[in-house]
Amino acid sequence: MTATMLSKEAFETSRRFVETTARPLEVGRFHYHFEGASDESVLAALGEYQNADGGFGHALEPDLRANESSALCTSIAFQILRSTQARLDEAFVSTSIAYFLEIMDREKGHWRIIPRSAEQSPHAPWWNQTDREDVFDCFSLNPTAEILGYLYDCQQYVPSDIISLLSDRVISHLSGLEKIEMHELLCCLRLLRTETLPEDTRDQIRRKLTHLIDGTVACDPTQWEGYSLRPLQVVDDPGSLFMAGLEEAVAANLEYEISSQNEDGSWPLTWSWGNTFPDAWDKARREWSGIITMEKLLLLKRFSRIEGIA
Repeated sequence: MTATMLSKEAFETSRRFVETTARPLEVGRFHYHFEGASDESVLAALGEYQNADGGFGHALEPDLRANESSALCTSIAFQILRSTQARLDEAFVSTSIAYFLEIMDREKGHWRIIPRSAEQSPHAPWWNQTDREDVFDCFSLNPTAEILGYLYDCQQYVPSDIISLLSDRVISHLSGLEKIEMHELLCCLRLLRTETLPEDTRDQIRRKLTHLIDGTVACDPTQWEGYSLRPLQVVDDPGSLFMAGLEEAVAANLEYEISSQNEDGSWPLTWSWGNTFPDAWDKARREWSGIITMEKLLLLKRFSRIEGIA
């Protein structure tokens, strides 16, 4: 069966959507990934979200509108740096690592994903902290496992004992799990993409995740209309370590993504804030539309599913 492609016309519609609607950050990323532009505009746009403490905030993650830095937003900054293969000796990278080290809970060996002060700014309901402090203070692989990968990438700025402590903590916690929450899984997958990760550590994590993935991925297409972990979020590259057993689900998911593009070139969101902070949600929704559209285009590019683009 011939694979469905995103047509040239559909791609151009997405281009127009990104260039007219998305944030400057996503516009810069589009030009970098699809037009061969330098990473300068991406780095400049990303720098607008960085604070004096080295961390990132200012709604880099649109569901959290707080200006102050967070482990959440700073980890997203590193996701973008990785995707553009940006130079890791940039000044703001070293200051960001210093921020991670400053806010790390060394006793528990983890990061609190958002600061307590973020409660005072508009945010999605799942970031509510009132009467839920324990949820945010307990150890979680989200974002600790992901941040560990960035520390490996930037070892020149990190004491070796910190990396050893966190590696042991992540592997120990992961080893005790019988099931894994989807965002924790995604953070572990980002850790596995760390090229500087020691092979024995990689093998331990990979083996454990192989057993946990089946119970986390939604392979039924009827689930993809809602908020779920789609196969392509796990197998986001044809060379993925986790492709075996998910081939049919991945193929179906690619067909689904191409067919679900909106008329304006964007892709639909699968969540909302309900009735909370309606004005802030309207802005967050527009920002997310640009982000999601970029994610879909990059995904289709990796699988060679865009007509005329290798």
